[in-house]
Amino acid sequence: MIRIPVMAVLTILALPFRILVTLWAAMVRRQHTVVVWELGGGRKAIEPKAFERMLQTLSYLAKDRRVGGLRIEIRPLALGLSQVYLLRDAIGRVRDSGKRVEFHMDGMSDKALLLSSRANRISMCPASEVFLTGVSTPVRFYGDALSRWGISVDFESAGAYKSFGEVYTRGLPTVANREAMDHVLGGLQDQWLEAVADGRGIPREQLEDMLAMSPISADQAKELGLIDAVAYSDQDWDEWEEVLGKEPMESSFKGYGRLMRFRDKLPALRRKKQRIAVVHLEGPVVERRSQMVRGGRMIASDDVVPVLDALAETKAVKGVVLAVNSPGGSALASDLIARSVEGLVDKKPVVAVFGNVAASGGYYISALAHEIWTHPATVTGSIGVVGGKVVLGDALARLGVQTTWMGPAPDPGLMTAEARFTDGQRIRFRASLKRVYSRFLSIVAKGRSLELDAVEAVAQGRVWTGVQAVDNGLADRTGTVEDATARTAELAGIASDRYRAVPIRFDPPKFGAISEAMSGQVTMALSATDALLREESLLVQTLYSAPVEPLALMPSALDLDVLAGWDGRSP
Repeated sequence: MIRIPVMAVLTILALPFRILVTLWAAMVRRQHTVVVWELGGGRKAIEPKAFERMLQTLSYLAKDRRVGGLRIEIRPLALGLSQVYLLRDAIGRVRDSGKRVEFHMDGMSDKALLLSSRANRISMCPASEVFLTGVSTPVRFYGDALSRWGISVDFESAGAYKSFGEVYTRGLPTVANREAMDHVLGGLQDQWLEAVADGRGIPREQLEDMLAMSPISADQAKELGLIDAVAYSDQDWDEWEEVLGKEPMESSFKGYGRLMRFRDKLPALRRKKQRIAVVHLEGPVVERRSQMVRGGRMIASDDVVPVLDALAETKAVKGVVLAVNSPGGSALASDLIARSVEGLVDKKPVVAVFGNVAASGGYYISALAHEIWTHPATVTGSIGVVGGKVVLGDALARLGVQTTWMGPAPDPGLMTAEARFTDGQRIRFRASLKRVYSRFLSIVAKGRSLELDAVEAVAQGRVWTGVQAVDNGLADRTGTVEDATARTAELAGIASDRYRAVPIRFDPPKFGAISEAMSGQVTMALSATDALLREESLLVQTLYSAPVEPLALMPSALDLDVLAGWDGRSP
């Protein structure tokens, strides 16, 4: 009896469908087809999977000769800075393929100008305004506000520039903090100026002058060369007909992408490709998901370590990419993950690649990879350790709640929120932080093949852009997840057309907020403090669940969305 493999049968049966889909696509999409993309429109961050699909669809467009052009209608952008650069490069490849690329917007921000700067044409509504601000971020200092509530944060750090705790203990930044932040933000603005100047053909000096001119009217923006036309959305289509030689046929960006992905999923008669695992590590680093009150993506060592250990033993996976987007978190959890990365490195090629941010604990978990890739606008580094506790004793005393110690413990209160460190406790705690910091330095030195002194020179909690990280040896080169995947395959000895990326994600649990509320994890004191600190509540959540635990966190909560500016439509 002759046995035919199941996949061979499915492949043969699927061929007619693949042919039909391809013929249908050929009939529907002619060279007068314009793919229309409504990009943005919400304040919620775009999910990583959705962002990857955007890049994939743009890649399809760049290779598809049956499409005449791409029109992008921009809404307010909830994208990180490196994501904007990635989209800009992908859009540039669509234009370089010979297709016309056009942007239309009702208001322009720094990010919108950066994204659209590779287009053939940019248009704005007559009533639109341009709001360019340059790169800056508000850093809120809560020391004075907390003291009014009788709350203090007793914090120590290892690293001269590891200034995370400052925002909770001071009213203004230290000189070292401002020096470090001005350096990294200045690097990001230099990148923005160079990219826009290159794309729009405007001298950098003139762009710098424009940053001080906002708001700018649509007519003035045209005179300055920021845009090409002042027109309403429907008026742009007249020019498309002239360029394409006939009335354009519209096609949805999302619909086009779905069709192309469906076509690619259909089996074909080809050899099985080798697998490269792409492990997406997003969010703060913690030991367990239950440590964090809020849901969302996080890097929990309890989740990540077993997966990395399994990948090390899985022969079908020939290499691993660590796609890291994290501000850091628990030093212990970071070390546990780094140990698994080290075991993985012993078995197969491992390349780390950074997203918008990969700092402190986010860098710790990546340091031992064979290579580190970063985007030029990535915020990284912050090699240092901080730790401490939120002290609520005075606040409770104002409410009439007094605390006294009972029991034989020789030195109570080290890990509680009732009182600040005593002199003896502080000495021991500082020593603990220095030990953790020394281990962090040794991990980086080993992974980057550097002497400890060389690591110390670029560590101490200092933050760098991706370009700066490459220059000082903390990263190997700049590139995307796709670039890092191709490099991993190369290190594994796999030809460029003989591998496929297999994504692995740690998605947040469904109904997480409901289960947390039912489990009673939200306490009155935490809720009050969390409300006071708002977006900086990562510190409070971590310290309240594990007081005095050493943390590998960014020095401050950088709000680089300020780069987007105000687009004139929403406060």
